[in-house]
Amino acid sequence: MLGQALGLKDGEFEALQGDYRSSPLFSDREKAVLAWSEAMTLNTAKQSGPAWNDLRRLFTDAEIVEISLASAMFNMINRLNDSFRTELESEEYNRRQHRAVGVTAQALEDYACRICAEKIPSPPVGGEG
Repeated sequence: MLGQALGLKDGEFEALQGDYRSSPLFSDREKAVLAWSEAMTLNTAKQSGPAWNDLRRLFTDAEIVEISLASAMFNMINRLNDSFRTELESEEYNRRQHRAVGVTAQALEDYACRICAEKIPSPPVGGEG
């Protein structure tokens, strides 16, 4: 559902189920993110030289950290849900929720930008309180 809300097309979903690496539907950067996320998910990232090399070639260090943290977060959530035998919502429920909420890629980006723009107070220096 989230992929659809962010604008992924049916062809892209199909390509993700097959050989996304040879699909013309994804850019080199998108393919690099997919390969790295897949390597992290399969716990083979340490041995995946090509995936790492593509990331280093196409992204900054900060972007690599962000990509890796996003992948790790979703892996953690999936492992917890699997471990706790969490019953996930049905596709129809999610479809109804999406229509009710109206999530769009722009809405998510606007939200992220607002969060990033908020000032976080600095802690007191030297025990001043």
